[in-house]
Amino acid sequence: MQASMNGRYFGDTRDLFKFDLVRHIMKSLPDLAGFIFVPMLTGTEAEGYQKNSARKDLEKAYRSGKAGSQNQELREHLTRLQEIDDDLEYITGIRTYFNKEMILIDIPGRRRFTNHDRDTYFRSVFNEFPKNSLIFIDPDTGLGEENPDKKHLLLPEVKTAYDRMDSGSILMIYQHFPRVKHEEYVRRRCMQLEECTGTEPAVITDNEIVFFLLAKNQKLAARLKNVLECYADTYPALQSLHCS
Repeated sequence: MQASMNGRYFGDTRDLFKFDLVRHIMKSLPDLAGFIFVPMLTGTEAEGYQKNSARKDLEKAYRSGKAGSQNQELREHLTRLQEIDDDLEYITGIRTYFNKEMILIDIPGRRRFTNHDRDTYFRSVFNEFPKNSLIFIDPDTGLGEENPDKKHLLLPEVKTAYDRMDSGSILMIYQHFPRVKHEEYVRRRCMQLEECTGTEPAVITDNEIVFFLLAKNQKLAARLKNVLECYADTYPALQSLHCS
């Protein structure tokens, strides 16, 4: 089970994948004017947790060809951020990286996310998206169904975000794989997202985590799929999947 966003996971291989993928998309689609990061921060873990993790050795990740590991500057930046314990400070460090990459970043969800206050949280986040943006919603675990908690994003919230974004934008969602067959899981989630939004998502995965991406504009969606396929070709462990 994945814990809440906390120092144990800051700057690990999953962050290396997600933020390098964001950089790749932003650099490959210059029509995108900015990056909207919705981190769904759930707080730091109690004292006494073990901070070491095999997923935090980014040099080993480079040697083994993990997704994002060819980005030396990001590897070094995330390694420095691993020393941070506070999630809000960590998010500031992520902003610094994208500023250096000359990628305009906005982080509207910087306050703590709780399950009972989720409606208020998302009303503030979804109030107004800039046009032509990559909108990345990053829950701790991913989409939730039965008994969702603060680690989950709900399908009605996906629909709200999708409906609010303009036709020049892309919605990107993080998902941690549960202990089920991955292909069946991806297929089921794709069907749910298409039923929810009317759009078939693009998918990219390293078989540990998966990202679902939605674009309203068909030409933009086709360009996005090409961008993901090119990125997947860079790393042997990656797959860019088609839902249908």
